Amino acid sequence: MTTSPSDRGILIFTQDFDPTVDPVVRTLTARGADIVRVDLSYFPQTLTFTTSDFDGERRRLLHRGREVDLDRLSGVWYRRPTAFRFHEQMSEAEQQFARNEALHGIGGILRSTDCLWVNRPDVDAVAELKPYQLQLAKQVGMRVPRTLLTNDPDEVRALVGATDKPVVYKALTGGVIHYPGAFPSGLYTTVVGEEVLANADRVQHTICMFQEYIEKAYEVRLTVVGNTWFPVVIDSQALPTTSVDWRGENHLPYGPYKPLPDEVVAKTQRLLDHLGLVYAAIDFIVTPDGEYVFLEVNPGGQFMWLQHDLGLPMDETIADLLLAGGPFRRGEVTQVGY
Repeated sequence: MTTSPSDRGILIFTQDFDPTVDPVVRTLTARGADIVRVDLSYFPQTLTFTTSDFDGERRRLLHRGREVDLDRLSGVWYRRPTAFRFHEQMSEAEQQFARNEALHGIGGILRSTDCLWVNRPDVDAVAELKPYQLQLAKQVGMRVPRTLLTNDPDEVRALVGATDKPVVYKALTGGVIHYPGAFPSGLYTTVVGEEVLANADRVQHTICMFQEYIEKAYEVRLTVVGNTWFPVVIDSQALPTTSVDWRGENHLPYGPYKPLPDEVVAKTQRLLDHLGLVYAAIDFIVTPDGEYVFLEVNPGGQFMWLQHDLGLPMDETIADLLLAGGPFRRGEVTQVGY
């Protein structure tokens, strides 16, 4: 007898506190889905993985009495799990060995799990590489900001000294810094001035990204959920606190809905094909001349704020995707307005 995807399990990997997942879980539960939600920090204390071909083949995950048959999954949502947590009685060297073993073992088990992935962790790991994204975007014909990546202070001095146009500094990984005993602080995209010349030697401590500043009419946050796309106009130039980086405000100024032009859709499809992403949050600048400029892809970008602010059916669309199962096939795009 054939089992339909809706009769199979859905596995969600995320941390204990993740309000983005909760509405999706409620939607899936209302539809009768069999859901198991776990965090990788449960391993190895209360979470076990087993694969064996002794006495038949078994591939399972077990957490506090709930068993998941990894060969009978409709979909896996790999959201934002936290790191493995090993027993405190283990030495640092023992924990490092155990962590490496777990990364290889569990990573291989998950990579071998054949169902719909949103997104598979190894795919996310590559897709998160910003320089790679920019190179692929250029290859598919998108305009991207001119970019300098370096840890050479002389390169930065030469760039800033040779242009009278604005240059921005942008973190490669979201810019969150965790200081002990304090709330995480963020580094927003910032226009640099001559002060960078006086402090250019700090560049040598790590790789840094500088880009040309692109004049904006507005920006677009595109959330891709399979073949359903949610382009949202952010009127970033309406407020001084959002003009360079719209993350500067909790309550954003939105513009009226504008579907993406066919040419932008086609190029974005090709980019997503290269990256292998089923879910993505993509940021564009739209210039005063109406040109779309690619900024970045976030494979695990937040989206529930758009559902709250604009009433977009994000939870239902994620639920539909997970219940449909895989393998995912990229097809005709449906753009959803607000």
